[in-house]
Amino acid sequence: MSCAVLDLSIAELVRRYPASRQLLAGHGITQFDDPETLATYGGLLKVRTLLKAQRIDEGAFCARLAAESTVVDGEPVPAVSTVPNLFALLPCPLKVPIEEAFAAFLQRLPADRRERLTFFIEGNANHQLDYADYADHFERLDEIPDIVITPGFNSFFHPHFVERFIRVGRFTSVSGYAGDRHLAPLGVIDPAGHYTMLAMNLLVPVVDRFRLGSRPVPRCWADLLDPQYRASIAIRGNSDGTFCETLLLAILKEFGPTGLEQLGRNVSYGWHPSQMAKTAGNGREEGPAISIMPLFFTTTIKNREQVEIVWPADGALVSPVTMLIKAEKRSELREVVDFLAGPEVARICAGALFPAVHPEVDNRLPDNATFKWIGWDYVTGHDLKTLIAQANEAFRRGFRRSAE
Repeated sequence: MSCAVLDLSIAELVRRYPASRQLLAGHGITQFDDPETLATYGGLLKVRTLLKAQRIDEGAFCARLAAESTVVDGEPVPAVSTVPNLFALLPCPLKVPIEEAFAAFLQRLPADRRERLTFFIEGNANHQLDYADYADHFERLDEIPDIVITPGFNSFFHPHFVERFIRVGRFTSVSGYAGDRHLAPLGVIDPAGHYTMLAMNLLVPVVDRFRLGSRPVPRCWADLLDPQYRASIAIRGNSDGTFCETLLLAILKEFGPTGLEQLGRNVSYGWHPSQMAKTAGNGREEGPAISIMPLFFTTTIKNREQVEIVWPADGALVSPVTMLIKAEKRSELREVVDFLAGPEVARICAGALFPAVHPEVDNRLPDNATFKWIGWDYVTGHDLKTLIAQANEAFRRGFRRSAE
C-alpha cells in the first residue's frame, strides 16, 4: 500500500479498508461510525485533510493501515479520487426545498452530464461534524468541492483559506446582482470578486411582553447594551462555548470589546433559535424577555399575540449565505452555477424569509426595511478567525459576570 490512500475520501477509505474504522477510532475519530455522516461528509473529506486536522502523522497512519488491512475486492488505490462538484451546507429552512429543486434541475440535464455530477446538499443542523471547520486545514485545491455554499462567517473566511485559495484567485464570484432597492445600498457584491452572496439570514429581536414588564422595547441594537436588560436576553449559543458570530461581530465593530462585555452581562441564555421560538410568549416567568433569532424562526412562534417582533431602526442583522466556485471549473459547471445563482433558488430563499440578491425576486420586505451588514471591507480586511475568538472572549467576560 502506498500513501495514495491519503487522496481517498473517508467513505472510500472505509469501503476499501474496513480495518480503517478501528484505526480511526483509536485516534478518537468516531463520527464516521454514523452511516449518514459517512455517506455525506465521508464523501467530502479526504484522508489527508482529516489527518492534518487531527494532527495525526500521515506516514504512521499509512504504515499501520498497511499492516492491519486487506483491500476489499483487491482494488488498486488510485493516485487521485473524485472531487465532489457541489457541497451545499444550508440553513435548515432551505435544505429540503433547494434539494428538491436541484433534483428537478438535474432531470433537465442530458443524461451524460447528470451522471457525471457528484453533490452533497446538507442542513447545518447536522452536529456530527462541522465540515466548514476543515477549511482551516485544506492545503490543495483537490481537497475542496468545486462549488461550496455555506451560511455565516465560517472557516472559508479564515486567514489560512483566504491566503492559500482566495487571494491567489482560485475562486471566483459569478453574480453581479446588487439586490433590490432594499439590498442594493448594502454593497452585497464582493468587490474583490471571490465570494458570491446568494441570500441572507436576517436576525431580529423578539420581545416577550410579559417578561419585559415595564421596561421599554429595544428599538436599535445599541439598546441591548443597556443595564436594564441584565440577564434578560437569549442569543444563539453553541455547545463549544461560542456564540452567534454575526451578532458579536456587529457589536464589536460598532461598540468595541466594552460593548461586547455589556452585551454579555445582559445575556443569560445561549439557545438554539427553535428553543427561543418555542419559549417566546408562553406565559411562564422563566425565560428570556428578548430573543435574538433569525427572521424565519419568528414564523414558528405559536403565542404571537404575546410577543413583538422588532425590526431595529438601524436594520436587521445580515448573516450571509455565500457561494464559492473554483475559477477553473466556472465554464465546465456553468449550468449548475447558473441554476444556483438563478431566480428559482432565489425565490426559494425569499419564500423562507432569506432575502435573495437576484433582481427578479420579490423578497416581500417592508417598505421601510433597513439592514445592518458589517461589509466586505470589514470581513476581508481582518483576520476573521482571530476576531471571532476575541469577540467571544470579550462577550464571555460579561456573560460570566451575569451568572455571578
